[in-house]
Amino acid sequence: MMEKGLLYNFTGNGKGKTSAALGVVLRALGRGWKVAVLQFMKGERETGERLFFRKHFPETYFEGCGLGRTCKPGDHAGLAREGWKTASEMLKDFDGELLVLDELNVALSHKYLDVHEVTEALKKRRPELNVIVTGRNSPPELREISDLVSDIAAEKHPYQQGIPARKGLDY
Repeated sequence: MMEKGLLYNFTGNGKGKTSAALGVVLRALGRGWKVAVLQFMKGERETGERLFFRKHFPETYFEGCGLGRTCKPGDHAGLAREGWKTASEMLKDFDGELLVLDELNVALSHKYLDVHEVTEALKKRRPELNVIVTGRNSPPELREISDLVSDIAAEKHPYQQGIPARKGLDY
């Protein structure tokens, strides 16, 4: 009998939410799991993680449904809704063990997606599917249904010293 899938929620103002999720992805792949990653609010910038998966795990679904930080809010909203269509189907039909919905919390906090619709879909997902959601400002409704909530704090960050994000370390 398959174990019940868990819902992990990596949130907070600190850096490392996506990195934590990708660490779990590597662990899952090491165990032979089938994994999919859908990145909300991202997609414009070619990231190291996307390059890695294309090169070493081309069979892994790894897609962005966003434009980064440089677009109008309306553009994000439309892309988030398109991404949610894919995500909601995957919650029902994905035949793997782990689905990562990166920056879903951000799409919810900006009200690009309906929190009730999202939480209901997460509750009704395939029972054995593990899901990780990431992003700042996780809504209380999503925290409530999560099996694990890690609130990652921002204590110190290079950006505060005027150091921009760096290839290989940050993206």
